[in-house]
Amino acid sequence: MSTSYSKDVPSPLMRQTLLDRDQVRPVDQRQPVIRMLPWLKVVVLGGRSIIDQGRDVLLPVVDELRSAISTNGGLDAHKLLICTGCGIRARHAMGVGLDLGLPTGALSSLAGREAEQNGHLVAALLAEQGVAYLGHDTVAHQLPVHLAASNAAVTNGFPPFGVHEFPPAVGKIPPHRTDAGALLLADAYGAESLTFVRDVDGVFDADPAAGGVPVLIRNAKATDLLADPARPLPIDRLALELLSRAKHVREVQVVNGTTRGTITRALAGEHVGTIISA
Repeated sequence: MSTSYSKDVPSPLMRQTLLDRDQVRPVDQRQPVIRMLPWLKVVVLGGRSIIDQGRDVLLPVVDELRSAISTNGGLDAHKLLICTGCGIRARHAMGVGLDLGLPTGALSSLAGREAEQNGHLVAALLAEQGVAYLGHDTVAHQLPVHLAASNAAVTNGFPPFGVHEFPPAVGKIPPHRTDAGALLLADAYGAESLTFVRDVDGVFDADPAAGGVPVLIRNAKATDLLADPARPLPIDRLALELLSRAKHVREVQVVNGTTRGTITRALAGEHVGTIISA
């Protein structure tokens, strides 16, 4: 006896490839995307600009984060995901890797390891508050339960693309780094805010290290910043490109973590640095 039936499940994507964006777009935009953690605030600590500076810079930043997650006995404390970046050691490792001829994916894995070390360091400083370092798999699957036990968690902001990282158009340096990974995480969870903590007040119209009197840009659009390839930026350009396509994160703020109180005010929703909008 022969049976005739269809092996396809009826859907708007039936017999279509999910790699065809023209086919996916009408279905993808039909319904609003649910924010999984709308109260989450993501804070990105620069590896070279904050963590590499040592105790004089890092400990005051950690003190502010500690206060932010324990305000008023925890009744109105912030819920934070703290992402750490890689610093000078990763640049050294990638320099050796480039000298050995390693591909982009291998360089990405090396840099991610150093960002992970920085994450363990920050988590250890916040251990008394119940904060732990979470690997990428745990952040992807168990972040809500960890934030139910503690008001913060620390992770490596470097995206775990590893050997699957596509090489850039020029050179071999991985294009997806901490800033891009943190933005992807914040957007995936539908976070309330994304704050980049650096050692500068925000985005300037000229390089502050080049002399002169640069002017702080209080508000900027990602497209305008990307239009000038020579403009010095305190965050990765790829993160700004991703911002223009994000579903939930429509703006980010860059603040100076070396100025006491700036992180606290930024987490409270104040405009204290440069706000970059999509």
